Amino acid sequence: MQLDVNKAGRVALALAMLAAAGGAQASMLTHQPDWVQEGTVADAQFGGVINAQGDFNKDGFKDLLVSSSASQGTQRGAIELFYGSRKGPAKTAAWRYEGTMDWSQVGSSPVVADVNGDGWPDLVVGAYNQSGAVPYNGAVLVFLGSAKGLPATPSQVLEGPSSNSFFGWKIRALGDFNHDGYADIAVSAMGANGNLGTISIYKGSASGLAPTPVSTLTGAAPWTYFGRIFEVGDTNGDGIPDILVGAVSPVGGIPGMAWIYRGSTSGYANTQAETLLSPVELADLDGFGESVAVLGDVDGDGYPDVAVAAPSYRKNFKNSGLIAVFYGSANGIAASGRTQILEANSTKMLYLGMTMLGGRDVDGDGRPDLVVGTADVARPADPTEPFPGGIWIYHGSPTGLDTTNIYKVYGKKDSRDEVGINLEVSDVTGDGVMDLITGSSLYTDTLEYQGVARIYRGVKTQR
Repeated sequence: MQLDVNKAGRVALALAMLAAAGGAQASMLTHQPDWVQEGTVADAQFGGVINAQGDFNKDGFKDLLVSSSASQGTQRGAIELFYGSRKGPAKTAAWRYEGTMDWSQVGSSPVVADVNGDGWPDLVVGAYNQSGAVPYNGAVLVFLGSAKGLPATPSQVLEGPSSNSFFGWKIRALGDFNHDGYADIAVSAMGANGNLGTISIYKGSASGLAPTPVSTLTGAAPWTYFGRIFEVGDTNGDGIPDILVGAVSPVGGIPGMAWIYRGSTSGYANTQAETLLSPVELADLDGFGESVAVLGDVDGDGYPDVAVAAPSYRKNFKNSGLIAVFYGSANGIAASGRTQILEANSTKMLYLGMTMLGGRDVDGDGRPDLVVGTADVARPADPTEPFPGGIWIYHGSPTGLDTTNIYKVYGKKDSRDEVGINLEVSDVTGDGVMDLITGSSLYTDTLEYQGVARIYRGVKTQR
């Protein structure tokens, strides 16, 4: 059942549920956004990437990072920080950094991690098209946090290995994989090594990120752009994050795949990869591996699970998409183990799995859920055509992801709201309940491509 809950009725609904139901506390999400922030200038493309995992001023509320990929048409890119509060993020950014070079694409992949171990969150962000020692080698910018806030200019700049390497295309926090007290990160350079691509592992230290990687994973022919698609998380329960890499088919006869690179306290190695193939027959162009997610333990059996999508999978002549869930076991995760196939069967959610977010317990039941959003490739070419967008949340359960009670929220009918293209889940009000955050950089309202970010507030219920 779907409920349209407006802002005024949210509290009343929550109180009614608390009074009527007993049992353990849980939560639900509203079906109307509680917080909406639009870009303020044309072609800002605000809302391109969202992160709400850090509390930069340590006031007890998660803060919201939002990138603007175009930054007024220059393609320099920008990243803004909105401090959180009991009412949600502020409407005015407390900090902003814009790229200093045209086409640098600052803000491509913001990550929060305490890389220098001083107790203050740091911001690590990509500028994958920035030029340094050589043209367009890409860069990773490190802003070291402190009681004074984030600095106006980067504390560190790490450069990519070669021209057009797209270093900083994707960055992910690895926690402290080597247990030395400093947070570590993984950075992809999908254009390095003649477009074979790399993922490099950088250790934290008292002065910030080490200037050279401790490990580098490399792509191999015929696969190209290794590192364009990857996520991190513990997939075998040893407490060390692993790296899940997706790879779509570059040649006929192989419908894509994914690799899991096991982490250890000494780093990561190409020889530690485990291959995941589709558990069902797919065509080359179905795009298996185009999107991946580390889910956590969705069925509560003690073993982490992962998802690999084939967003271009066609059914009934529609690009409906398909998601393969690989469940963990005492023997690890493998295509030969237990799997589950998710299909949309809905014209409201084409290219299912192109946008996924795993590892978040949205409803507060102790099991992580899978959040799936609208695919940007489903956007009509004609900007006057409607594109409401939508988000589906598959909840974890003892039998796996629940396909019978999917939370579904859509943009306004016949609108161009573009809900679900970018996803984040975090408690931005400090009330102990997760909130759903979504953005679209190409959203147009009063200004062309001004972009937008929205928050759907979580409310407490009783199970």
